[in-house]
Amino acid sequence: MGSAQSSLWRVIYIARGEQQAQQIEALLQQAGFMIERRQSLPGGARHEDIEIKALESEAEEARLYLMEQGL
Repeated sequence: MGSAQSSLWRVIYIARGEQQAQQIEALLQQAGFMIERRQSLPGGARHEDIEIKALESEAEEARLYLMEQGL
């Protein structure tokens, strides 16, 4: 069931630290998107990177919204 749960969310942005993650999360939530976040796994990404995820059904729209906001 874990894969079914993870497929509900798609990473739409990698924030560089807690402050940026909070700003992106607040921006998306104010626009009405459901957001989840997770610390990036150690290895390929920097330790302070935080994945910002949107619902699979809203991911493309949320990503476009961030682009419109200059992110």
